[in-house]
Amino acid sequence: MHIKINSRDGFTLVEVMVVLILMTLSFMVFLRALNTGKTIRAKSEIRTVQSVILNSIENQIRARRFDESTSYPWSSTLGKETGESQIQEFDDIDDFNGYFLSTVDGYPAFSCSVAVNYVSASSGFHESQSSQTNYKSVMVKVSHPTLPTITDTMVISSGI
Repeated sequence: MHIKINSRDGFTLVEVMVVLILMTLSFMVFLRALNTGKTIRAKSEIRTVQSVILNSIENQIRARRFDESTSYPWSSTLGKETGESQIQEFDDIDDFNGYFLSTVDGYPAFSCSVAVNYVSASSGFHESQSSQTNYKSVMVKVSHPTLPTITDTMVISSGI
C-alpha cells in the first residue's frame, strides 16, 4: 500500500499578492493618520501664536490709562494725538483706535488690528456711542492666512 503525502512548502503567488495588498492598504491608512496629525499640530501652533500676539497687544492696551483727560468729560475724538506715531508713545487706550500691523515682529504671516469705541452699560456694552461714556470697548483682531481670525473684545472702565 502506497500512501501519497502532498507536502506543500511555501506560499502560492495568490497568497503573497493578498498579503502585499493588505499591507499596502494598512500602510496607506497609517500615512493618512500621520499626515492628519501633522496638519492638526501645525494649526494648533498657529492658533497658539495668534493667542500669544492677541494677549500681548491686550496687555499693552491695559497698561495705558483710560483717557488723555484724567476726569470726565473724556476726549471726544478717539485715536492718536499729535506726536504719537509709535505704540511706545501711546499714553491712553483710545490711541490704539485704528492701530494696524500688516506683519507682527517675528511673525511675518500674522497681522493685527484694533478698534476702540465708547459703549454704555444700558446697551449691554454692545453698541457704539457717539458721546463719551465711562466705558470703552476695545476690539483686537489677529489674522493669519490659513486660519480664521481671532477676535477679542474688552470693555474697559474709567474706574469712576
